[in-house]
Amino acid sequence: MSSLREAQKQLTRDMIVERALELFTDKGYAATTIDEIAAAAGTTRVTFYAYYPSRSDLMKDFMGRVNAVLDRSDGPDEASTAVELVDVVREGKLPGILAWLESRAALWPVFRPYLDVLDEAAAVDREVRTLVEGWHEEVISDIVRGMQLAGRFPEETHHIRGTLAFTQLDYVATLWTRRKYEPNRDHALEVLADSWYHLLCDEG
Repeated sequence: MSSLREAQKQLTRDMIVERALELFTDKGYAATTIDEIAAAAGTTRVTFYAYYPSRSDLMKDFMGRVNAVLDRSDGPDEASTAVELVDVVREGKLPGILAWLESRAALWPVFRPYLDVLDEAAAVDREVRTLVEGWHEEVISDIVRGMQLAGRFPEETHHIRGTLAFTQLDYVATLWTRRKYEPNRDHALEVLADSWYHLLCDEG
């Protein structure tokens, strides 16, 4: 019986998240009320708060869903890691970088809307900003780890290289979501892969 109850809870949680994502995307994070989300999900304000005591808790669920899509480990006791990203940077081959970027791009429609809302929420909510900045640093750390394992570039340049690489990827990804502008995806990914290769791999 408890497993059925858990399944029902997860259905309610999923419904709240899906309706919240739609409303945040359409109206904006700050302009959307808890009552609107609850009504859209077919539930009540009281039920919403039973699942998410605050908006920040809802944003933590958003981040958890991003990590699940990207196969990043997610938990308070361990840094989130993406083994494939570490490996592709360590190997330092342009085709491998391009293939990894293409695999992420295929998932943009699934996880970018969550990140776009999280970025918007971070602008007005300090707790969410800390959450998002921590996630950015986790991704950057994976890129840095790849360079460290390869023994590539001076150690003191690793973090800025990782930060620039992440920022480039994040910007290109938003061209397909928040800005509603779609350049040629293949060309954009090829240019991005080339940039990553020179920034993270090519010591020549």
